Amino acid sequence: MKKKGFVGFLLLIVAALTAAMGTGAIDVFNADRSSSMGVVTDSKALVALSGDGLYAKEAGDGKLTLNFKNTSSGGEGFNPQAKSEFHDVFTVTNKSEKSIYVWLEADGWSSQHNAGLQYRIADTDGVVTNVKAWYGNTQPNGKNLLDSTGMNFVNGVGKNAYVLLAPGQSFDVNVYVNTKLGNGYGSPGKDWSHTVKVNAGTTAPVQP
Repeated sequence: MKKKGFVGFLLLIVAALTAAMGTGAIDVFNADRSSSMGVVTDSKALVALSGDGLYAKEAGDGKLTLNFKNTSSGGEGFNPQAKSEFHDVFTVTNKSEKSIYVWLEADGWSSQHNAGLQYRIADTDGVVTNVKAWYGNTQPNGKNLLDSTGMNFVNGVGKNAYVLLAPGQSFDVNVYVNTKLGNGYGSPGKDWSHTVKVNAGTTAPVQP
């Protein structure tokens, strides 16, 4: 075979291989991939909420409920004109794969709560961010999560503490009750019920 013919033959082979491999464009593609999802109880969730089993328990729907009334031993509430402390009532744990900021908000928070109720960070391996002292601020070491409408976060804006949790990290919450109050706030029959809202996100809440 002459050289020119051999070169032509090689070019035909290259052209054939190029046609066989194509240009990389895809007109139609389909692939199935598994997706593992499920709704679990609060204690097993990505942002896990677990209680002390006494005043904080998972209800039948799997949601954590704080109940200081009608306990199994017959206690129905707080003492009047007294101070009470409840340590490690519940724990917030980051079981996700990202670091998150966690803070608390509240619905139904009123005058008696302002005067006599505090949710405070106890033990944590996370990073606590607090605020500078302000007039009337009674925060011990700036670790209050809920204490008054002037400090509490509302829609991610407020002046209380929040916690940065890396994956696997957690913090415990203590509850402090002071019923040594006037205006009937610390008297028998007063309802101190409210809703605690646990918030978490990859960005910190706003502190004005």
